[in-house]
Amino acid sequence: MQIIALLIASLIPLLALYLIYKLDLYKTGNFRSVLICFLAGVVGFWAASMINRTTISLGWLPRTSVVRYSAPVVEEICKGLVLLYLVRRPNFTYFVEGAIYGFAAGIGFAIFENYQYILAARDAGLSVAIGRVLSTNLIHATTCGLLGIALGLARFQRGFRVALVSLAGLMLAMLLHIGFNNLVTRVNSGLLLVYAAICGLGGAGIIALAIRRGLKEEKVWIEETLGMDDRVTVHEANAVQSIQNVHEILKPLAQRFGDKKAAQIERFLIIQARLGILRKSLEKLNDERMKRSVEEQMARLRIEMDAARRDVGSYAMLYLRYTFPEDASPLWGRLETAIQEKAAARPATGGINLWANLQSRQAEKKSETPAPSSDTPAS
Repeated sequence: MQIIALLIASLIPLLALYLIYKLDLYKTGNFRSVLICFLAGVVGFWAASMINRTTISLGWLPRTSVVRYSAPVVEEICKGLVLLYLVRRPNFTYFVEGAIYGFAAGIGFAIFENYQYILAARDAGLSVAIGRVLSTNLIHATTCGLLGIALGLARFQRGFRVALVSLAGLMLAMLLHIGFNNLVTRVNSGLLLVYAAICGLGGAGIIALAIRRGLKEEKVWIEETLGMDDRVTVHEANAVQSIQNVHEILKPLAQRFGDKKAAQIERFLIIQARLGILRKSLEKLNDERMKRSVEEQMARLRIEMDAARRDVGSYAMLYLRYTFPEDASPLWGRLETAIQEKAAARPATGGINLWANLQSRQAEKKSETPAPSSDTPAS
């Protein structure tokens, strides 16, 4: 039974990580960095475990206090250290990556903590595994994901706000972890597993919603910045804007040119999306050293994009471009809608409406013009 328990304790958290990772439409969070975070979470588990055991064995704190208060603080620091490194990298763009990287570190930590509890539980290993994958594992991932979000947001702040936002994220992660540990150690109700699962699943849901929110913002960034400055045509930019439906878009291209060509086109569009996100990131950054690093990253991406364009080929590229007409950009649609709304609102708000004023003046002139008398001969 322990083998089954260990499999559950490994595969379910990895599935959760995979689902979170797949939310990243623009592939800004690369697999290598996710793997690094996962392994860093494993290392963080061993470090935190050693600190917690030492704290108890030396009598600095009783075991209950360690579990409820000091362990969450130590564990969040150990899990999050890798994020401090990654957030300074030039290919880090926005908090979407921070959420994914933090979630990965939390899952790495949680899986190896699962092993410790399952091996200690022996006959109860299966129930321990099921309970933990639905609750504690997701809490570890959620709290570290929140820290990653905070660090991603702090990247664009100035001065003391960088530290303020970062510390706020760390404190939030610690407080949530402390709250959860107090819940599971103080509540004796038979519904404890339900409460814990609600916390875990709810936390994972918050991370997923945050990622979706970040993706919407990144889509606006792409729309605002992607263009000829990066050697991207209007047609290509419009295709990138529809990347959330990329598989539907590429179906006819796959039928016409084959699956390999469709995969090359998808890679080409993702590179362009990342380029647009980096350009906006460059505008928002305040650190000159980081700006130079991002510019270097963008230069490499342009080279990669040109190579990907050559791989796609001129015929397939022509087909792709004219699948999306120049006026298909959502930006123009939004501008047109805004203009129409303002035009419709002006008469009601007393604003200046040129055509309405012209019509009213013409009507006034007509009413002021005297009607011809009956004895006036017609010309």
